[in-house]
Amino acid sequence: MADGNPTDPELSADAAGGQMQTDDLAQAVERLAAERDEAIAARMRAQADFANFQRRSVENEARARMGGLVQLTRALMPVLDHFDLALAQDHSRLTVEQLAKSIEMTRAELQKALEQNGIARIEPLPGTEFDPLQHDAVMRQPAEGIAPGCVSMRFQTGWRLGESVLRPAKVAVAPEA
Repeated sequence: MADGNPTDPELSADAAGGQMQTDDLAQAVERLAAERDEAIAARMRAQADFANFQRRSVENEARARMGGLVQLTRALMPVLDHFDLALAQDHSRLTVEQLAKSIEMTRAELQKALEQNGIARIEPLPGTEFDPLQHDAVMRQPAEGIAPGCVSMRFQTGWRLGESVLRPAKVAVAPEA
């Protein structure tokens, strides 16, 4: 029996066991603190990486936008050159035919610049099925030989960039019978 004597073998074993538990607990606390510190550092690195990703994304978007504007501007420069040439002519000697030809050339150059940048005309012909995604019906207009629900007349050309409609074509649609 243990009599409270510090040299008693039972007390010595209990004291040693208590010391081992304390050492184990201290090691566990140190290990958990190290894992916590590592997790905090990993989270901070991830936040920094994400902030850098966001910054790079904004910069890339700005560069892409600028690149697109540069490409479109370069495509439009010849159009401006045609206008400058037309305006530099002696207006007193300019005929209506020459003026019309100059306008046609400038329009063709503008159309070419738009097409090079993926901008296409929407020009539905009479008889084309009405498509509300590409056409804006401004009135109902019957036309001979045109089925109901189809374009009977085009008032204004539409425009699209790829699959995105920039402006729908304004059309008249043949009414239902």
